[in-house]
Amino acid sequence: MVNSLARGAPWLVVAALCVYALSGCSGPPDGNEAATSEVSNEAPQVAESTGIDFFQGTFEDALALAKEDSKKVFVDVYTTWCGPCIVMQETVFKEEEVGEYFNARFVNLKLDAENEDQNGPEIAARYDIGAYPTYLILDSSGVELSRATSAMSGEQFIALFSQMLGETESTFEGMKARYNAGERSQEFVQQYLMDAVVELSLRQRPRDDIEALQAHFEESDQYKKVALEYFESRPYAQLANPEDAKLVFYYKDKTSRGDSLVEYVLENFDDFLVVSSDAEMSQFVLNATWYAALDAAQNGSEEYVSYIEDLRSEPLSHAVDYEQARDPSSLLVPEHLTSRLEMIYFQAVNDWDSLFETYKKRFEKSPDAASASAYGSAARTLASSESAEHREYAVKWGRQAYDMDKKDPFIAANYIMALNALGRQKEAESIADSYRAGLSDSDADNESLEIFARMVPNQGEYAAATDSEQE
Repeated sequence: MVNSLARGAPWLVVAALCVYALSGCSGPPDGNEAATSEVSNEAPQVAESTGIDFFQGTFEDALALAKEDSKKVFVDVYTTWCGPCIVMQETVFKEEEVGEYFNARFVNLKLDAENEDQNGPEIAARYDIGAYPTYLILDSSGVELSRATSAMSGEQFIALFSQMLGETESTFEGMKARYNAGERSQEFVQQYLMDAVVELSLRQRPRDDIEALQAHFEESDQYKKVALEYFESRPYAQLANPEDAKLVFYYKDKTSRGDSLVEYVLENFDDFLVVSSDAEMSQFVLNATWYAALDAAQNGSEEYVSYIEDLRSEPLSHAVDYEQARDPSSLLVPEHLTSRLEMIYFQAVNDWDSLFETYKKRFEKSPDAASASAYGSAARTLASSESAEHREYAVKWGRQAYDMDKKDPFIAANYIMALNALGRQKEAESIADSYRAGLSDSDADNESLEIFARMVPNQGEYAAATDSEQE
């Protein structure tokens, strides 16, 4: 699951790349006690021609079809950069049993929350989508009936929706009571952790309810502690089976390299690949590398380079090859990791000249290819430099970004930050007013305005106070 505030924010790229990897298979949909059958070391096969049949029309057409067919609507709200979204689409959504369950009950729709052609931003804002993936169940009028989040196995996914539709009831509280009473058999704890994934995915977490968010994170931490105890209680070699591999991917979701279990999975890449999938392994490997390299770069250590180099040789290069074939523009492949992390490294060691020259060369080499977010990132970063020349370029690139996209709150805030860094508060206030005036009353624009207000609070008061001091 990925928080939606990462959208468009270059300095929040960590959030954009974080992954909630798959958890293990749940018990039967009727919620019976944990299965005690022997664990298979063979990964389930996914038929290419089966799976969820996603409707290819518009959101409104999907609602109309649901009314005609007397079905509900399942909406997978995703983004192209969301790791768990990728895993679900590449694996779970293609499973035959998942397809049979969903196709019988729903008109199924994929909604890219950032795709203007799909009206994604507006629809996502209408339903207050705060994380990706988010799964919605709607009636044929578009009224939300239920929602859930997070990635999981196909069996868990069916069990989740069975509960959401009222077809089955959760027995998790009973499992929790047994765990608190001291039950610790391997099979039971495995099932308890699997069921916890489903339970957590149903939790509603309004972004403006700090207490609810805190309670959710605390509950998540409790299950993560249980998972860590479970992993440590077994030889790591015994974890290379489909169920435990999914538990590792889920509960070690944002763990960087250096962790003993993460390193074991990477060292035994082929063994875990056999019991999982290319999608799961590539996301796990690349994100573990990203977090380790990011930490090194932020701390001014050139060790970040060695982490990236590890991806260029087997077996980790297998993950890179898969990711590049899936998305040639992926930000998780070595060349893109290098270009982003070297900028972070230069800033960490206060090498502003190298940082500036790198930005300058890139934009001069292919100015038309650079995105608004790239120019905006440069503006925000160089606004902190002590060099007047750097700050002048920050304003120039901030303006470039704003001219390219006048509706993105992060880009507008970057430009305003650069103007303020040069003491040009009146211009900053003018841009703030212009940005606000350019927004409509749509749900998407109201959400953008909320983000903008958090990033540049009291811009008018700040500018007025500064002008008064100068006079």
